Amino acid sequence: MQATIDNELCLSVPIDAPSLSDLRWLIATFLDSAGVATGMVDDILIALHEAVVNALRHSGAREAVAIRVKVGRARVIVEVKDQGSGIDPRVVVPPRAAGLSAEGGRGLFMIWSLMSSVQVAHHTGTHLVMIKELFPKGS
Repeated sequence: MQATIDNELCLSVPIDAPSLSDLRWLIATFLDSAGVATGMVDDILIALHEAVVNALRHSGAREAVAIRVKVGRARVIVEVKDQGSGIDPRVVVPPRAAGLSAEGGRGLFMIWSLMSSVQVAHHTGTHLVMIKELFPKGS
């Protein structure tokens, strides 16, 4: 599912998605056409990828992960929502950097590091809202 209305893109990623490369390409193209600077697009794509991977691998959801990307004049708002069990309450939010010997645990830290602000809501599943404050293309 995909819709573009007034600089807004809504997608769903199936739980059994074999790859996220098409998703990254689609969102990169959308952000570029909206005038978002390349370095900002890269930050958004990495954070979005980590959020979707976490939802697919760790949420326990059986339904698709919903994604909404909205581009405004001064910011991009990215939402990732799943219908799973939510983030483990033992996870510290905002996260700390994982140690060098850790096998995982870097995704949330990268999201918080790359985005201007991050909010997590728990209702049915997890709703992650990531905001990237923008500077004009070419700056």
